[in-house]
Amino acid sequence: MMIARSHSLSKLKPLISISLISQSFKSKPPSPHLPPNPNPQFQTPSKLQPLTFFKPFSSSSSSSQPLPPLSLSRDGNYDEAPAAPVCPGCGVHMQESDPKTPGFFLKPSKKDPRSYKLGPHLEPIALESEFNEALKKGFVIEPEDLSLVSKLDGLGSESKPEKPVVCARCHSLRYYGRVKDPTVENLLPDFDFYHTVGRKLALASGTRQVVLMVVDAADFDGSFPRKVAKLVSDTIDENAAAWKQGKAGNVPRVVLVVTKIDLLPSSLGPTRLEHWVRSRAREGGAEKITSVHLVSAVRDWGLRNLVDDVASLAGPRGNVWAIGAQNAGKSTLINAIGKYGGGKITHLTEAPVPGTTLGIVRVEGVLPGKTKLFDTPGLLNPHQITTRLTREEQSLVNISKELKPRTYRIKDGYSVHIAGLMRLDIEESSVDSVYVTAWASPYLPLHMGKTENASEMVEKHFGRQLQPPIGENRVKELGQWVRKEFHISGNSWDSSSVDIAAAGLGWFAVGLKGEAVLSVWTYDGIDVVLRNSLLPNRSLNFEVSGFTVSKIVSKADKASNKSQRQGEKKKQIDHQKDSVTC
Repeated sequence: MMIARSHSLSKLKPLISISLISQSFKSKPPSPHLPPNPNPQFQTPSKLQPLTFFKPFSSSSSSSQPLPPLSLSRDGNYDEAPAAPVCPGCGVHMQESDPKTPGFFLKPSKKDPRSYKLGPHLEPIALESEFNEALKKGFVIEPEDLSLVSKLDGLGSESKPEKPVVCARCHSLRYYGRVKDPTVENLLPDFDFYHTVGRKLALASGTRQVVLMVVDAADFDGSFPRKVAKLVSDTIDENAAAWKQGKAGNVPRVVLVVTKIDLLPSSLGPTRLEHWVRSRAREGGAEKITSVHLVSAVRDWGLRNLVDDVASLAGPRGNVWAIGAQNAGKSTLINAIGKYGGGKITHLTEAPVPGTTLGIVRVEGVLPGKTKLFDTPGLLNPHQITTRLTREEQSLVNISKELKPRTYRIKDGYSVHIAGLMRLDIEESSVDSVYVTAWASPYLPLHMGKTENASEMVEKHFGRQLQPPIGENRVKELGQWVRKEFHISGNSWDSSSVDIAAAGLGWFAVGLKGEAVLSVWTYDGIDVVLRNSLLPNRSLNFEVSGFTVSKIVSKADKASNKSQRQGEKKKQIDHQKDSVTC
């Protein structure tokens, strides 16, 4: 029995801490077969009910009737004192009443720092018989440095910053890479940029406004916000004219930020890329661009120059608005800026899922002075093909690795498919050969064959060998297959001269020395544009006719098949051993 009456409370701290550690060793360790829960305040939902957040707390009954659109405020925490707490991950107003609607969260229970997670991750360093006899009798030697004791008791001044509480939707996106309830996602209203942000930019007076127009390098034309560019350009013209007349005129500054440049081949130089970007931006309606920055938030490329430029344009009290299409990389960019600006850690939710940010998120402390940085919800571009795809199909289309060229040398009467989403036909040409390079996700299969068999390809192979779409039923759900004709000309076979790009998917680069008539087939409503070639270099090794996939997928398939064969061989050996034993 330990004698502790003669010691003060401060002298008992080491004894209490060691006692708690010894008790934790007796607790049953967690099962090694169960993955650790990264955030214990959110429990994993049952597999039988994947479309609910927390079923026991649901007060609404299930119904097969279609649900009406949700009434969701997109203002986020733009105001200094929002009406309700805002999720720091996605900007939605948080609530505790309905687990089926966005913003639901559970308040984490307060943990005792002296007992919570104190010992399960530790291992005993000695058996009980090896402890000092003086310690067993209660003679405790007070350590010289009490800071260690304070930390064990949770009373130390040097404590780790607590992670902010986020909504259940953000928690699922961060740790599981998917949304809780896809049916609820379909009911979310579109972000009204003109009502929420446009009217603030149009103010003739007030704080200085800087617009970060974020565009995806791998899908420039598909992710370029044309309507926003026109609105900002018109505002600049109006306020600049008023300012010249001596009236109030707050002229917004536009900074074009091209993200994900690490997905482009390293052979593309920055000078040529910037020239190409400025040309495409002018055609998209952005005539008043203050500066252009080519960045990669993943590789930390170009962030320092971007932060310095934005800080000088915004001034000590300006507002900076990050605007772009869904999944263009705004939240990832702002999180990266936090490391290079004020060093403040931001907690915006990042996920390869369109529409991750639901409301405006005000981020302070990442830029010098009192400059505020606002992350806005992604703009919905219905002309992008990704808006029609399921989550599984989007994961195949999404470009997450450096682009690799896949080139065909073909002639009149032949076609090239990119999965079951896009087809290029060579109808007429003044030359014998046309070089067609497909730039798209390496996980998308390609097919080259005669155009006369194209209708048969749709009936027999769309949804099967050519995925996405995944499944035969999805082919009809994506819409009608339509044709668009292009007349092109080129002066070299060594490099591509023009691109034919489909929004949200990729593009065909065409190289020839002469003229040709091409047709592009895709689903009705998908934007297809003709532009100057972004990546003129083609592959040195030509693809063959028939179905082909990239080397990345081929290696993965070979590894999977090898593992499967080894497993089957092992089963046969075990079966033979069992037969001999019997």
